[in-house]
Amino acid sequence: MTNSISLTQSPLNHNLFETTENPSSEEFVVLGISINVPLRRLFDYKISVDNAVEAKVGMRVEVSFSNRIKIGVINKIGASSNLPLEKIKPINRLLDDSPLVNNNLIKLSQWMQNYYHASPGDVWNTILPNALLKGEKAELARESFWRLTNLGLELYQAKKIAKNAVKQQLAMACLFEVENKNSAGLVSGLRHSQISQFNLSLTTLKTLAGKKWIERIFEVTDTKDNQFEIKENNNSILKLNDQQDFAVTQVSKQLDIYKTWLLFGVTASGKTEVYLRIIEAVLLQGKQALVLVPEIGLTPQTVSRFERRFNTGRFITENNHVEIAMMHSGMTDKQRLQVWLKAQTGQAKIIIGTRSALFIPLKNPGIIIIDEEHDTSFKQQQGLRYSARDTAMVRASIEKIPVLLASATPSIETLINVEKKKITQLDLTQKALTSVEVKCRVIDMKKQPIKQGLSFHLIDSIQHHLKQKGQILLFLNRRGYAPVLLCHQCGWSSECKRCERHFTFHGNENSDKQHLQCHHCGSSRRAPKQCLKCQCDEMIPIGLGTERLEETIKTLFPSARVQRIDRDTTRKKSAMDGFVTSIKSGEIDILIGTQMLAKGHHFPNITLVGLVDMDGALYSSDFRAPEYAAQLITQVSGRAGRAENKGEVIIQTHLADHPMLSILLNSGYKSFAKTAINERKEACLPPISYNALIQAEAPNIGMVKNFLQEVKDILKQVVSEDEGLSDIENLELLGPVPAVYTKKAGKFRYQLYIQTNQRRYLHQLLKGSIPAIESLKSASRVRWRLEVDPIGD
Repeated sequence: MTNSISLTQSPLNHNLFETTENPSSEEFVVLGISINVPLRRLFDYKISVDNAVEAKVGMRVEVSFSNRIKIGVINKIGASSNLPLEKIKPINRLLDDSPLVNNNLIKLSQWMQNYYHASPGDVWNTILPNALLKGEKAELARESFWRLTNLGLELYQAKKIAKNAVKQQLAMACLFEVENKNSAGLVSGLRHSQISQFNLSLTTLKTLAGKKWIERIFEVTDTKDNQFEIKENNNSILKLNDQQDFAVTQVSKQLDIYKTWLLFGVTASGKTEVYLRIIEAVLLQGKQALVLVPEIGLTPQTVSRFERRFNTGRFITENNHVEIAMMHSGMTDKQRLQVWLKAQTGQAKIIIGTRSALFIPLKNPGIIIIDEEHDTSFKQQQGLRYSARDTAMVRASIEKIPVLLASATPSIETLINVEKKKITQLDLTQKALTSVEVKCRVIDMKKQPIKQGLSFHLIDSIQHHLKQKGQILLFLNRRGYAPVLLCHQCGWSSECKRCERHFTFHGNENSDKQHLQCHHCGSSRRAPKQCLKCQCDEMIPIGLGTERLEETIKTLFPSARVQRIDRDTTRKKSAMDGFVTSIKSGEIDILIGTQMLAKGHHFPNITLVGLVDMDGALYSSDFRAPEYAAQLITQVSGRAGRAENKGEVIIQTHLADHPMLSILLNSGYKSFAKTAINERKEACLPPISYNALIQAEAPNIGMVKNFLQEVKDILKQVVSEDEGLSDIENLELLGPVPAVYTKKAGKFRYQLYIQTNQRRYLHQLLKGSIPAIESLKSASRVRWRLEVDPIGD
């Protein structure tokens, strides 16, 4: 975290977000504009004095930049410029009547520029929705409803809808059952924004509308703040245990101040119920709640649960509806913009989304909740590489609201902040709905007979649980059929020349859709039938992927209903929702999945979890690897025994005596975390120390090494010349060294690692070095980036 970084400290050339009293000329005012280009500076444009009255910080402008039209954001009004006024271009036009964001989000954007040493353009490109960056108007669309016509109602009640028109039947049934009212016209029907939540197709609705069976009614949007009251319903609301009640009480009575809480709860301990109760308290104060989840797949099911709680009679409002919106990358630009505007106007009371939802403007912010806070998906891995968890804590401090971090396996960074009293921990040590214990076994795969990656112990357990009518989850974090396609005669293997990594073989050996895909750069090609070196036709898939595991399971258990769930099977919109529904309804006996099944899902009928191959997670040079492996094992294991049926977990590994496994299985994640924290302290590894990474890539390896060596020389020079860095301790400049994936998409990648024991010195060093680094001639020959608090490659 970054508590020591001042919000007013800036590494950029301009003093951001200030308005100067005296304009540069009697006729024009100079504006400091951020433009989405990789330069850490603002760009000077001018505006007439008459029009400058309308200009505000945070408004968009259209400008000419390098003979192209660009959308920029006003960061400063009345900027001083080194250029003569006559050489400064005028803006083309103002695009907004008022600022798009309030002062608190402007402060957050400035903090991000300071802490991540990012360009203003990169920051605004991260904060604003794509539609606004493309020049779309910031206008809230009218809300609309779908409802049955008199003809449609008559046909539906008479059961005259064709039986083979399954989608139309489902849509008609949904419209018949769903009723939402607003205070303007008391129009009943299904909100257009809720179509995806009910797994309905817009094409189906349009077809029904063409038959005059349903109609779409547009309503005037009502953005006034509704008053809420709770209608108690003890039959439908779960009773809290003592720990849950304590957590809800502690957070709810401190909603008007900034405070960071950690809800440390074992899997199935009822963390979501705690969220819901706290959000109730937030809504009763007329405020909004922002909930961040790690995966797109978790968003719809989370929204559905929130809908069931807040829109089924427990809450009474003027229009009988609590607007719950979701935001994730699977939505269109226009859909994301509408959610953004609904939150800004206060129409959406609860916003549930992935990492990017953090920057949604809230009219009346009440709380930020981060579910599965340990998940690495909260760290952006492209563009501006920010941590959503850390940035959420800063936003909450600016907004003066609480932030609740929640996990069964909190990150080591968060637990160390608990030690430092920066975060207050709340424990949930018992399962909410069951006291059934989960039996955990480690199968040592050394010298074991195995069948396509499965031990006979696991095969027997699968058979046993199928007989007991339990569901089975087999976890393998490796999609595809096999990691390598190998020639049996000469040993040649298929390799992506652009990345110098093996292609992954997709499609089983008898499939007509066999192909090779690089999981690093995305390139794909047909799988060769013959060796490209010796022309032998014995091409053998080596290793185990989810496709091959699915094939094996179907062969071993032909009567079982098997479903593979990974990125390849969930590409279609709403595919994951369909799988989740099928699992909960008992339509699937054995599910095979990757880490997208490891978190947040509640499958009460799963009684056996098998982790097919954990060796990859335990073999790693990353000092965080034991932490990630412990979190993964705990989270996946937590899918078993969530109801009244006994649960079993089987872990297959060749490293059965690994110390992490011993501590985790015998004493639990909390004991493992204590050991990991002590190891970090002894080795002075993050977050005990503070670090940054400068990575460069280019088709020529010499250019990359030369640039990073020049960067290293600059850093050393700044340390020797800057008196403010005279007291810097334990500074390490490691590199240039190859990145984990040294070659990717045809470019060589090397990096320089910077580490010190004091955060302020790290930022002072980076701030003093960046201008010189940007001026290097070698900088124009490579693509380079700076990452603060790096994670991964």
